[in-house]
Amino acid sequence: MRKTVLGFIASFMVLSAHAQNLKIKKGEVLLDGTPVALVKEAKRVCDLSTPDGKMVFTFFITNKTKQGVITPEDWLQFTSPEGAVFELQNPKDRIVLSTTKYLVYKLLDSKPQLIAVDGIKTSTIDDLFKQGSRPFSAKWDSLYTIVKNMEKTDEEFTAQHPFSINNNGDIIINKEMVGKVFVNEHSLGKRDYYVKDRVGNQVAEIKLESWTRSENFSNITTCDNRKLPFLQYFTASKLSEDEMVRRMVSKLLANGYALGDMTENIKLRLANKAKADEQQAADEERQLVKEAKDASVNIYNVPGKVVLADGTTHEGNITIIYESIEKKMGKGISGILDLDAPAMGSAVTLTQNGANGKTEQKFKAADNVTVYAGGKTYIGTKGSKDGALRNAGGSGSINFGTRHPQFFEVLFTDGKGNYILEHPLDKDELYLKLKDRKEAIYLGDKALLGTRSEKKRIKLTAEYLNKSSMDAAKYDTRTKEGLQQLIADYTEK
Repeated sequence: MRKTVLGFIASFMVLSAHAQNLKIKKGEVLLDGTPVALVKEAKRVCDLSTPDGKMVFTFFITNKTKQGVITPEDWLQFTSPEGAVFELQNPKDRIVLSTTKYLVYKLLDSKPQLIAVDGIKTSTIDDLFKQGSRPFSAKWDSLYTIVKNMEKTDEEFTAQHPFSINNNGDIIINKEMVGKVFVNEHSLGKRDYYVKDRVGNQVAEIKLESWTRSENFSNITTCDNRKLPFLQYFTASKLSEDEMVRRMVSKLLANGYALGDMTENIKLRLANKAKADEQQAADEERQLVKEAKDASVNIYNVPGKVVLADGTTHEGNITIIYESIEKKMGKGISGILDLDAPAMGSAVTLTQNGANGKTEQKFKAADNVTVYAGGKTYIGTKGSKDGALRNAGGSGSINFGTRHPQFFEVLFTDGKGNYILEHPLDKDELYLKLKDRKEAIYLGDKALLGTRSEKKRIKLTAEYLNKSSMDAAKYDTRTKEGLQQLIADYTEK
C-alpha cells in the first residue's frame, strides 16, 4: 500500500512538472502567464522564435527519413536557421483543438524539454543542433537498405524462374496456373491482398493502409505465420500491371512458397513452426530461469568444501537454495506466508565428478557442518527474530524457515565458536550466535511490523546473554563493531 501511494505521488509530481497552463495569444506562447516564445504555424509546420523575434528553429512531425523513405513511425524534426537538423521522439499526443497548441505541447513534453516556464532551453537546443543526431532516419534508412537488398535477391531469383499475373489474378508459371491473387478493397484506398495456391489454400496476405504511401514498410504474413519484410508500392486497377502484386508474388516464390498444390507443404510448415515455437518457448524459459537464478541469493555449483562436525572434509561444487526460482519468476504462490521456507537454505548439495561419474551428497544445516564456497563461510543454525516468531529470510515475509536450522553466512568469528552472522535473504540484518546457545538471534532495530524499540532490543540482548555481569545496554547490537565488542567481553567475563 505504501509503495502504491508513493508511486501515485511520484507520478503526480511528474505530471505536475509538465502541467503548466499553456496559452497562445496572437502567436505569443504563455506558460503560467509568462511569455516564453513566439510561434507561427502553417500546414502543421511551426517556426519558434524568442520573445524578441529571433528565430530558433522550424519543426514538424514527420515519418520521412533523411533519404526520403516513408516509415510506419513518426518523430519530431527540427531545423535551425542555418540548416542544421536533429530528431527527437514524438511525445504522446495531447487532445486539444488548436493545431498550433498541439504542436507547442510537443516542445513542452519532449525529452529533453525544449521550452519551460523559464523560457526556451537555448543551451539544450544548441547542443542538439551541434550533435545533429537523427536516430530515426538512421534506423529506418538502414532497414530500408536491408529490405531493398532482399528485394534485389528476390528479383534475381524470379528472373531465373519467371512468372506472370493476368487481370483475373491468375499466377502463371510455364503456362500453368499455380495460384491466384485476391484483392479486398476497403474505403480510403485501403486494400488487402491474398495469395492462394492452385487448390485454394491461403499462402500469404498483406494489408495496405493506404495507396498513397509508396514504399512504406510492411510485412507479408505467410501461411506458417512468417513475417516477410516488404516495401509497399503503388497499386494499379489492373492486376497485370500492379507492381504491388508482382513484388509480393516474387517474394513468396523466392522464399520457397512454390504455389501449385501446397496442402502437404503447408502441413509440414505448420508442424515445423510448432516445433520452432516450442523450442523458442523453451529457450525463453531457460533464459528467464537463468536471469532469476542470477538475481537470486542462491548458490549454484560454486567450488568449495563441506567440513563435518568430526573434521572430515568433502570437496566439490556447492549448491544452497535459499529462495524459490519459480516464485521469483512469478509462477509460485506469493504472499506474506512463505510456506516453502522450511526447505530453503536448510541443506547443502555437494557435487563431485569422479571416475564413476557425477555424484551428489546432501548435508543438513542441523548436522553442525561448515560450508566454504566462493570465498565465504556458512554455518547451520536456527535464527530467532524475537521471542515469538523465528524468521531469517524473507525481508518482509513471515518466514517459518528458521524455526528449522538454515545456513547463515559468517561475517565474523573469534575462533572460539562465537559468530556474527547474516542470512542471505536478510541483508544488513546481523545475527549473534554464541557458542553455548542453540540458536542465533537478531538484535537489531527492525521488526516484523514497524521498528523495534531500544528497550526491547536491550531486553532481548540481556535474555540471550543470560549473564548478570554484562550490561546489555552498553552494546550497539545493530552494528558489527558493537557485536564484536559484545563477543570479546562475553568471552572474558
